[in-house]
Amino acid sequence: MKRGGLYMLFTGRAGRRCATKATHPREYAIWKKLDRDGDNFLTHAEIRHMCRKFDASEHARVLSWILDPEGKGGVDFAGFCEKFKAVQMVRNASRLKHWHRTFGLGVAGNVAGHMQQAGEADDSHSSSMPAAVFTFYAPHPHTVDATEDEVLGRLENFPVSNAVIDFPRLGGNVQVEPEMGLLCDIVYTPCGSAVERLVPRRVAAFNDCSIRQLDGSSKLSEKKNWGAGSKGISLRSFRITSISKGSYVDQLCLASYIKRGEEIFQYSVPAPARNYLLFHDALLDWIVHSINTQQDTDKWEEIFPRLVESDYPVSMWIALGAGEYTSWGTENYLQPKDQSLVMVYDEEKFPTGPQDSLVESLFEEREAPSGVIALHQTLV
Repeated sequence: MKRGGLYMLFTGRAGRRCATKATHPREYAIWKKLDRDGDNFLTHAEIRHMCRKFDASEHARVLSWILDPEGKGGVDFAGFCEKFKAVQMVRNASRLKHWHRTFGLGVAGNVAGHMQQAGEADDSHSSSMPAAVFTFYAPHPHTVDATEDEVLGRLENFPVSNAVIDFPRLGGNVQVEPEMGLLCDIVYTPCGSAVERLVPRRVAAFNDCSIRQLDGSSKLSEKKNWGAGSKGISLRSFRITSISKGSYVDQLCLASYIKRGEEIFQYSVPAPARNYLLFHDALLDWIVHSINTQQDTDKWEEIFPRLVESDYPVSMWIALGAGEYTSWGTENYLQPKDQSLVMVYDEEKFPTGPQDSLVESLFEEREAPSGVIALHQTLV
């Protein structure tokens, strides 16, 4: 394709002169992450910085040219909105690269009282153990024989973002589910008939955003993945080699907040990882057992057959369980334009928890200090 054709591919003329936070909330949420000095001008250095964070440095040069074909040194917000499709393409391609052959799994009911707050509890659930596991993303192996419907099926739709949550078109009572995300390598038995073990690699801040009311829904997973932008995971993560008792994970604590208008509300009660109903190596053993044996009953589904259908993914992001909501979080469901913040912090560095000033700075897209990983998203 000639340069002019490439330029036209990513150019949308409508709205250049009237692009604002109100008219372009999705673009603005991403712009705030990129405009690091807040001067309302995105320089080539800031474009390169985004590409580097997304492990997409090879795209920086062409993206800079698409956004700034006249060589002015950068682009303003109106020009950014005009060619936003190019930015989306780079970010989406990078996420899919990082999730190549990676499965998405959630643990339900790993915090006492959470499933009652979420309206998902039933009499069969023990109050001392997690309820079950569920799939939120099952990558399709993308063979040449796959149909478009197979590749873009319900759980094959890639749902993870880091800047926005797409408000679902169906259902209601949407809530952030602030969780710790655990990246593990998957080791299968030699014959491939089961998962043998999970090897922990990283911990991230995870938003397992969920629909609470969905007519006709019979499976929990149906309330978890409604397409692109229905989940969130932080770009930064803590590298780990173990979640055994006494390891670094025992220092980690989870917290979340909602910003509505100019007011910030604490959304969940601070939750140390060690206080999960099931944690450490016992949790990994339980997850492996659940993957291998869970049946298609009630709101739960089989997991291991999904792994086989996905051509044996080599890694897995696991949402370890959502924390207990505050009274405000229990009484308030999410609205478009709300902003969410999920953070995981090191209690040894922040023994009294995050200060208000730190929370405010993370909503303003300031860099998180050492000992903190954060996920800031806007509902659009």
